[in-house]
Amino acid sequence: MYTRVTLCDLPTPLQYLKNISDLYHNKIYIKRDDIAGPEPGGNKARKLEYIFGEAKKEGARHLITCGSTFSNHCRLTAMAALQQGLDCTLVLNKEDESRKIENRGNYFLYNLLDVNLEIVSRSERESRMQQVYQELDNRGENPYLIQGGGYGRAGLHGYVEAAAEIKHQVQLPEGRFDFVFLATGTGTTQAGLLIGNYLHRCAEAVIGISVEPSRKQGERVIKECLKDYCQHHDLPAELIYQDLILLDDYLGAGYGIIEENLIDTISRVAKEEAILLDPVYTAKAFRGMVKFLEENQIRNKKVLFLHTGGLPILFSNSEHWEVN
Repeated sequence: MYTRVTLCDLPTPLQYLKNISDLYHNKIYIKRDDIAGPEPGGNKARKLEYIFGEAKKEGARHLITCGSTFSNHCRLTAMAALQQGLDCTLVLNKEDESRKIENRGNYFLYNLLDVNLEIVSRSERESRMQQVYQELDNRGENPYLIQGGGYGRAGLHGYVEAAAEIKHQVQLPEGRFDFVFLATGTGTTQAGLLIGNYLHRCAEAVIGISVEPSRKQGERVIKECLKDYCQHHDLPAELIYQDLILLDDYLGAGYGIIEENLIDTISRVAKEEAILLDPVYTAKAFRGMVKFLEENQIRNKKVLFLHTGGLPILFSNSEHWEVN
């Protein structure tokens, strides 16, 4: 059984988006995991509750994880580590010249929190994490390695539990949504929701909108994650695989590249519902969701969008908006 370290005030709200629903001819709701955990929150906090539980069981004193310079996972790991009295090292991707590191957004928060930063190329990231682990271990600091995005059984379990939470919150005659949509990167969140949905049936379908991996690559990683968890918990992985839907139709120009259609999506949701999306994860997923509904002529369905956070990324890209 997993030990939970409380980082989130749960359950997170589930809200009906009336204006957006009218625009897209479906009843659209939003699950506010953007406000889960240390502010300004995000979905990684649910995963970290159980990851921190495992780390504490092992007597960890120093956490190591990795991500991009604008990683929500890294920001939440650093904040939660400080709250729990643990040291933290972040191994971050060195950005190319077209996307230089600037002291904004999540990168600004890493520095504000005064955690240890290691900046390396993407190809060196895993090996550098191992090196840092060994250095700390040699000094007797009891390090604990957290995979990027909270990958692994403990992190996945956070979203198995989230599916049960959604089921409890559903106030619909059918007792479930027709669709749940979310942004998918490392795949752990979607894997957890798929298993949780098998156990609790909060939706007819869970659909991931890829923000980086191709469908083939993303499905492979999600299946690996599913298989590991299911073997450990005696669940039918092959049966759950059949529910896996990952769309890579809305990747656009690539991960982290801000395009006009994402700016439009963020602006529309902000103006219609006073809810803020970010241009790397949630705007891409939200746009993918409404495009999928439109392209497949889906009407009058009950749809849930999982808001996974990313507010600092929005602020760090404010130059894309003309402010009068």
